[in-house]
Amino acid sequence: MNTPGLDAAIAAVRHAAAGLEALPAADALVAVERLGRVVDAARVAAAGRVSAGESERLGFASPIAAVATLARVSEKTARVRLRVAAATGEGRSLTGAPLPPALPVVAAALPEIGLDAAEVIVRELDAVRPHLDPALVSSAESVMVNLASGLDPTGAHAVIPESVTSLAAQFSMIASAIDPDGARPREERARRRRSFRMGVPDADGLVPIGGLVMPEVGSLLLGLMEAHRRSPRFTAEPEFAHHEASDDRTPAQRRHDALADIIVAAARADGAPSLDGMPVSVIVTVAAADLADEDGRAGDPIGVLAGSPVPLSRSVVERFIDNAGLRLLRLAPDGSVVGMSALQRCFAGIHRLQIAARDGARCSTPGCTSPHYALQVHHVIPWRDGGPTHIDNGILLCYWHHQNVDDGPWQWRMVNGLPEVRGPGIPEWTRISPPARAAA
Repeated sequence: MNTPGLDAAIAAVRHAAAGLEALPAADALVAVERLGRVVDAARVAAAGRVSAGESERLGFASPIAAVATLARVSEKTARVRLRVAAATGEGRSLTGAPLPPALPVVAAALPEIGLDAAEVIVRELDAVRPHLDPALVSSAESVMVNLASGLDPTGAHAVIPESVTSLAAQFSMIASAIDPDGARPREERARRRRSFRMGVPDADGLVPIGGLVMPEVGSLLLGLMEAHRRSPRFTAEPEFAHHEASDDRTPAQRRHDALADIIVAAARADGAPSLDGMPVSVIVTVAAADLADEDGRAGDPIGVLAGSPVPLSRSVVERFIDNAGLRLLRLAPDGSVVGMSALQRCFAGIHRLQIAARDGARCSTPGCTSPHYALQVHHVIPWRDGGPTHIDNGILLCYWHHQNVDDGPWQWRMVNGLPEVRGPGIPEWTRISPPARAAA
């Protein structure tokens, strides 16, 4: 491909990029993005030349496939470039005569505002443009481009630059304001597009999820997860002011554990729907002989979780039993079911209330403030070691600390029916303080 002018430009850019190391980080970032926005405009123009007929001639099923393959980008990126190109490039009439761009102000400003901002403007105006007065659309387009260029709505004064994410909300408000139907069309589209999907477990048993939730649902979930994300957070309680407890989870892992707390609380809530006449539960099956094997190691794969192809280790199976108990299923030699026992080794609701009243309705890990309704009851002396299912052998732990009860830094014991703990910064056994009680 003989492109001497372009090759010279690329060489000049590479030479200039080599000098960015001498600039402060912020200046280097701003300079590179100025160049990137110019390149964005060229990319959009080039993608716009790939019509349906051109892509077919090149042997591709669609323009999106052609741009994605030739440009070596994702189909999502190709779709965005083509969408902006359709709104900012010249069109053709039925007679073949050239037509001006649908959004000429965006087209002219594309090298300045870049692809991300242009795509948001095109998306918002495409939703209202077909049924509005062109003069109104043109005014809204100018205001949006001014904001994306770092100017006030009139274009007369420079303002503090904003990210495209921040601008998107303003563009949405502008589009809704000029739409005679207001926000209702957008809300109707949102209701039709709402979805939630759960995929097939992967090799590690992790289940992918995705979808689109309504704004109010997303807002509530975000608020709940933020509240939970800050828990467990570690407070400077007087009796533990000298210790430091670390939380090395990533933000994504903390959000996962917050979602786990929310789901556990929802499943346990009064009035929660049942499944086949039983409370919604996690079902794990394991052979009684494997569970009773005294020589078994913590990592031995002995259990199977319903709906997952991945085996569970002994330690995880025992944690499930510790929290929710187990039922013994008796089978005949031919494999038919003889009977099933009542729930065993399970703390009842009344036990949870008594333990919560004793320990302050909080996780027994010092400084952890996970909400009481999401806590799980833990046998301090494990049931496998003969520990009784009694309030004198139970403490409340949050999802995360219960996950790490065997290999985490904290240890618990019961003395005269009251819990004691030791761990980071607390080398000696220390009693967990009870809640403040009213004077008799």
